[in-house]
Amino acid sequence: MKIRNLKYYIKEAFISIIRNRLMNIASMITVSCCIFVLMFSYGIVANIDHLLNSIEDELMLSVFVLDEVPDEDLDSIHARIMAIDYVTYARFISSEEAMAAFGTRYSDDPDFLVGLTEGGIRILPRTYEISVDDINHQDIVRRELEQYIGIYFEQVRYAQEAVETLISINNVIRIGSIIAILFLGSVSIIIIMNTIKLTVTNRQSEINIMQYVGATAWFIRWPFILEGMITGFIGAIVPLVVGFFGYSEIIRRVNETLPVMDEIFEFLTTAQVFIVLIPGSLMLGTLIGAIGSITSVRRHLHV
Repeated sequence: MKIRNLKYYIKEAFISIIRNRLMNIASMITVSCCIFVLMFSYGIVANIDHLLNSIEDELMLSVFVLDEVPDEDLDSIHARIMAIDYVTYARFISSEEAMAAFGTRYSDDPDFLVGLTEGGIRILPRTYEISVDDINHQDIVRRELEQYIGIYFEQVRYAQEAVETLISINNVIRIGSIIAILFLGSVSIIIIMNTIKLTVTNRQSEINIMQYVGATAWFIRWPFILEGMITGFIGAIVPLVVGFFGYSEIIRRVNETLPVMDEIFEFLTTAQVFIVLIPGSLMLGTLIGAIGSITSVRRHLHV
């Protein structure tokens, strides 16, 4: 494609956009809605993923060792735990360490534990705290550990409900967002197709003259294709600008309304979110415009 021809294509595309501005505005609005859904869902999903990653180290599995298991077997038990797929770390906590931690956490009285650990009686069980490489693998590791219940372990415990709730919310948002984006993207493509069809109809005489003087098929097609791509690109810019300035304001208001959120969880920054959203949204908007215009050109422009 020659630079001179490219300038002509772009000029003709913008002239056509202005000429059919009502239809193109409608196309831009639907593309903007599609991109807005993408931004909204990605913002939530990315922050939930960030939350899951931030609490992943805290949501470890705990296994309680049976009292009758001798201390001599603890090393082999540790090796068995580390041999399980997805396990990255296992820390042994003795009964004495557990009691000391319990006393520190729940009592300011230095004599609180006096007598409880005398006579070799284990008030709290020996425990292994186990870390997994991915929070989604916790259930797999739990099932492997439960095979040793009654042999080495008394109980396997982990924050099942919290993990499953966060993962379920994330999956629902992902699926719902994909459905909404596909629906709005399809509507955008249909409107862009009709816009290009209208443009082709209005310029039919001009197109016929261009064919008579020897213009190639692609020379005629490119302005229509670029019209759709520019429409989709502009439609993506508007929600990006609004979202860029709106995201930090929303996070600020959430932290002001719920101060506890700022203490337990740090939201992703605007830069962290939009470094992915800006190129992704612009590409999606341009792709929607390209699909709509190319489809319409193939269907209605017979050159």
